[in-house]
Amino acid sequence: MLMRRLYNSVSLIFLLVTAAAAAVEPPAAEDIAFTNARVLTMSEPGALDGQTVIVRDGRIHAIGPGTELPPGSDDRVIDAGGRTLMPGLAEMHAHVPVPQGPNQPPGYVQDVLMLWVANGVTLARGMLGHPTHLDLRDQLERHEILGPRLITSGPSFSGQSVDDVEAAVRRVAAQAEAGYDFLKIHPGLSREQYDGIVEAADAADIRLAGHVPVDVGLPRALQAGQETIDHLDGYIHVLVRDLHEHEVAARSFFGAALTPHADRDAIAAVAVETRNSGAAVVPTETLFENFLAAVEDMDALRERPENAYLPPALKAAYLARLEDVGALGDSLGDFLALRKEITGALHRAGVPILLGADSPQIMNVPGFATHRELEAMVASGLSPVAALASGTIAPARFYGAEGRYGSIVPGADADLILLREDPLEDIRNTRSIDGVMVRGRWLDRGFLDTELERIRERYAALPEE
Repeated sequence: MLMRRLYNSVSLIFLLVTAAAAAVEPPAAEDIAFTNARVLTMSEPGALDGQTVIVRDGRIHAIGPGTELPPGSDDRVIDAGGRTLMPGLAEMHAHVPVPQGPNQPPGYVQDVLMLWVANGVTLARGMLGHPTHLDLRDQLERHEILGPRLITSGPSFSGQSVDDVEAAVRRVAAQAEAGYDFLKIHPGLSREQYDGIVEAADAADIRLAGHVPVDVGLPRALQAGQETIDHLDGYIHVLVRDLHEHEVAARSFFGAALTPHADRDAIAAVAVETRNSGAAVVPTETLFENFLAAVEDMDALRERPENAYLPPALKAAYLARLEDVGALGDSLGDFLALRKEITGALHRAGVPILLGADSPQIMNVPGFATHRELEAMVASGLSPVAALASGTIAPARFYGAEGRYGSIVPGADADLILLREDPLEDIRNTRSIDGVMVRGRWLDRGFLDTELERIRERYAALPEE
């Protein structure tokens, strides 16, 4: 209880600080009928043309052919005109900002939430938790703040945050008591520390997700029941025979230096092992593509249009990090190609692939990076519909919430995106957003443009330092 009171005190300070920032007031829920829509339900293959989707009390009330399902007399009618209506997207590797974080201006938390929503992200899994995120999760659920549904880890377990097994076990118990949704694993843990965390987590009925520490290895993480393997961490290591002969390379940037030693013929067996473990994978490919972009054309990376939604000081810090990537330049292309081969094999083996761009993170602008990640999924061999599933129905199934979100079916929360163009024809069409619905709150293009302009203008007036 002492830990819970401490978390509540920190949360109160956070709320007092952020109250002065301009939070976006969510619009009221309405009874809405989308007519003449091309619907991707994601619960069945393909699209349904000429559909009416009726939203009542923040949920999908009914869906059916327009000839059979007329709007109610009190419904607000939105004529989709043949446009595509699909479920909102999930950002399954999100980094929700913490209060007074480095290089971020006041109100940055609300900005990030708005950027996700403006890009159709209606579910975010926070991968670097903070006590304030517990209250934020509840505020979002109550619609006091506009943003995605939030699922959050606690502060991470790493070689820097954990001193010994006993401290790790106490940390597990404290986070479970505080009410976090899962535990985040970071690099640097010893095998003994990891095993202690697994045992304590099983006792507290809370799951693990995140990285695979080098001293733990992918086979142990899968055997331990780690729910998600993020960044494909540990996969290249397990493809290398006689790994002990490459100790320095094994501790390189996600094992990039191991790429020449990887046995590609072993990928299929590792994919089957992953499927049998029940784990899901969150590749976060855009993060690694940003490193390659820094080597190939730093100017183009620096001038991406979505960078207008990065605080200048944060953008400068990101670019400074990328200046040191030159040492990896010769191997990055092969490293990324191998990663995409692994992702494709995992998908073909039936491993759940979950959409996560690792945003905000190095040059990954919240929301915008999610669409880049969808493109990376397709480049890894997933079809457009499979890529869309990774950010809609697959996360719902992962959390045992199919029918609650991630699909357009009666009874599901009304998290929706209205697109001008068909994403099944070209995955890049997920960017053609005409409106977003967040659990029954309709945000049309005018609303989204106003909020984006507000963020853009404020950041344009900020200094880089």
